[in-house]
Amino acid sequence: MPEIPLTRVVSVTSADPRHPAENLLRPDDGGRWRGAAAGEKQLSVVLELGQSRPIHSLHIGNDGAAFVEVLVGSSAGGEFQVLLPSAALMSPSESRAGAEPRRVRLFGPEALVKGPAQGGWDRLRVVLSQPYCQSRPFGLSFVRVFAAPEEGEATAEAPV
Repeated sequence: MPEIPLTRVVSVTSADPRHPAENLLRPDDGGRWRGAAAGEKQLSVVLELGQSRPIHSLHIGNDGAAFVEVLVGSSAGGEFQVLLPSAALMSPSESRAGAEPRRVRLFGPEALVKGPAQGGWDRLRVVLSQPYCQSRPFGLSFVRVFAAPEEGEATAEAPV
């Protein structure tokens, strides 16, 4: 599955200056994006995709968020559509205790909404929420987007 590169941050609701959303553009560098302050209940970032291809799967590295939802849209305008309905990254007890904040979740084709996944999009909106713990900032370690292999394209193992 070829990876669709993230090329720029279009908008972000909140970011810690030490952990800006631009870190998500370089998933191999180990940087992460976090909200500016503890106590925020929801964060979102809109990322531009380098290619407009159908989306096959997502790999999401958590950094303390309880839930994630991913939407897709177009730079030409229009409404964002849900690609990945709200999914748990941490349980309420893990959130309160701060346990397992850096879990990685892999969302394959069965987890994605079929219509939006098969379209060609150039924007990705990632919405995070953490309603259970207001004492720590949260965010993401990385987001990786993979396209379905095209006809004749070799299927390589995706890096984890």
